[in-house]
Amino acid sequence: MRSRWRSGDREWTVEVASDGAGRFHVRLGDRELAVEAEALSGGALRLRTPGGDAVAIVTPQAGRRYVHLAGDDWVVERVEGRAGRVGAGSEHGLAAPMPGLVVKVHVQPGDRVEKGAALVTVEAMKMEHVLRAPRAAAVARVGCSPGQMVEPGVALVELEEG
Repeated sequence: MRSRWRSGDREWTVEVASDGAGRFHVRLGDRELAVEAEALSGGALRLRTPGGDAVAIVTPQAGRRYVHLAGDDWVVERVEGRAGRVGAGSEHGLAAPMPGLVVKVHVQPGDRVEKGAALVTVEAMKMEHVLRAPRAAAVARVGCSPGQMVEPGVALVELEEG
């Protein structure tokens, strides 16, 4: 999969190819590396590279990704590529980032959540993906239930100010 991303004034192309069993070949601009990804609790990923291990948490919101990696934070925006397939959301909630099975719903309507709180866990590509609140808000609606198969773009949780 190939996509183009922007953070501030910088833009770069990312190419990712799966070697299977959580192993990936990643090209980031002119850099290439082999990465093993392991799902951790709370939606985090342990990334293993020849240079060492790092923990990553990625929170999708619309075309943006809020990335916490090895103690640093970035906001990146998709410039081109497979939009809607890696993660989808809006200021009002979150949608399924890819086809998958809803494993757990962590909230119910009326709950107040803080930024980063777990909303829904979806199993896809043999990994569990925890979709997290992009901001502090109240849960207005939950549009899924455990055991439900979902397609990309399906609204899972709607948030409202409050």
